[in-house]
Amino acid sequence: MARILVIDDDPRLVKVVSTLLRRHHHRVEAVPTGELARQALRRGNTDITLLDVNLPDANGLSLILEMRQEGNDIPVILLTVRTEIHDQALGLRLGGDDYITKPFNPELLLARIEAVLRRTQATAGTHRDNQADDNLVEIPPIAIDFAARQVYKNGEAVRLAPLEYSILEFLAANRGRAVSKEELMLDIWGTSRGVSRTLAEHVSRLRRKLGDGLIITQTGYGYLVPETR
Repeated sequence: MARILVIDDDPRLVKVVSTLLRRHHHRVEAVPTGELARQALRRGNTDITLLDVNLPDANGLSLILEMRQEGNDIPVILLTVRTEIHDQALGLRLGGDDYITKPFNPELLLARIEAVLRRTQATAGTHRDNQADDNLVEIPPIAIDFAARQVYKNGEAVRLAPLEYSILEFLAANRGRAVSKEELMLDIWGTSRGVSRTLAEHVSRLRRKLGDGLIITQTGYGYLVPETR
């Protein structure tokens, strides 16, 4: 399982890619702009990044150059509609680890991610964290097994609806960081419009099942799952 950052402003693509990656037990965070990408990348809790070359506020090639100049060596797969060899070569020279043109086959994307992770992990010699630690998050009395997509409270399995689990997984993967409602809605539903009430209802159900202290409301902004309680 890898922690994957998707940087793309196309909500439909983000929804498809996020669903695909989670189905293969990866943890996914998605951001739509270069500025939010910089914030996410500087936290350093990402194993690999899927980066759109054309962002609304930044050029993806400039962003990857900026990353490398800052010493950020997180692997990057560039996603773009550009098919010219010159563009592909430039992206790789600036620090990209691979290059995929849109539209792409989902199986090809998964294979490329696995190949880049194998190369970079072999070069580093060790993975950033122990695999078992990545798969299990404990925020007593709650434990979340990402690999099994199962949640426990005081050692007892808790049954969650798929959307409830997806919301909890995203917040837990970003524990210690306040996540805006817009970011959460974009990741789960692929849009930040018209689902605010639905999000609030699902969070309310999660609190009833898991306790009021796990998901903290950040008034006027969003939600936070703490590192520990």
